[in-house]
Amino acid sequence: MSEVRPVDIRRAAMDLLARREHSFHELYAKLRRKFPSNSTSADIENNDDAACELDNLIKQQCLQLAEENLQSDERFVESFINGRKAKGKGPLRIRQELEQKKIDADLLSIYLDDSDAEWECLAAEVYRRKFGDRRAGSYQEKTKRLRFMQYRGFSYELLAKLVI
Repeated sequence: MSEVRPVDIRRAAMDLLARREHSFHELYAKLRRKFPSNSTSADIENNDDAACELDNLIKQQCLQLAEENLQSDERFVESFINGRKAKGKGPLRIRQELEQKKIDADLLSIYLDDSDAEWECLAAEVYRRKFGDRRAGSYQEKTKRLRFMQYRGFSYELLAKLVI
């Protein structure tokens, strides 16, 4: 493979960002996969010049895009939360997914308020879509419904109002 130039990295990053928002870490990881060095990650840790140089170029381009506000973790979090809400996911599930994407906890606390009344409405809507208006008759049916809603990411306290 020929030498990777900063403009190539930036173009690839812009292509990714044109499709959807990406977190800083996600964008960096995708660019590392797109522009692999012939070195391993152990070479980067051992300060192999070629591997470190490519890694630094990718980091530099990601930082520049963030500085220019073309990449924004805030926009990514907002977009991600809205997308998951539309799919009927609750705050606990969304928080877990964002933590896996290495989003800063402070940013999560700003955009993801678990006590928001909107979650109660969303939980009721998801519950009604899945189970209709009929009440759970047996203990097994109640636990089944609770497990489903907890898997979706809603807290037990919120679900106690719906199921019981």
